[in-house]
Amino acid sequence: MKGFRLAILAGAFAAFTAQAALAQPDISLTAGHRLAATHCGRCHAVDQGDQSPNPRAPHFRDLGAKFPMDGLRQALLDHMIIGHPEMPVQDFTPTEVNDLIAYLRSLQTPNERRPSLKHPVVSGPN
Repeated sequence: MKGFRLAILAGAFAAFTAQAALAQPDISLTAGHRLAATHCGRCHAVDQGDQSPNPRAPHFRDLGAKFPMDGLRQALLDHMIIGHPEMPVQDFTPTEVNDLIAYLRSLQTPNERRPSLKHPVVSGPN
């Protein structure tokens, strides 16, 4: 009977661990920075002190003041089309989106004003 209880406990622990892994994917700021530099750096300032190569492209450190990060996350998942013709359509995996959003959040000033969700990021068709 004791062995049976241990087997049930071990099975429950394994199921809980698997659920936790699905709910909390590994986030990599390094991977997020690499994605930003590779896919966005030709126009945007992707590091804290950089200037954007394209003066019309916002600095990533300022995005949180202009766009709600959850809306930006959804736009990236929906292959992001935002407000100007030069912005390329991106095709990121959900893991890449999580990494990129985590990196973007790491650049934001903690006390900055966040916009309301009344002005969501415009995204393309689903």
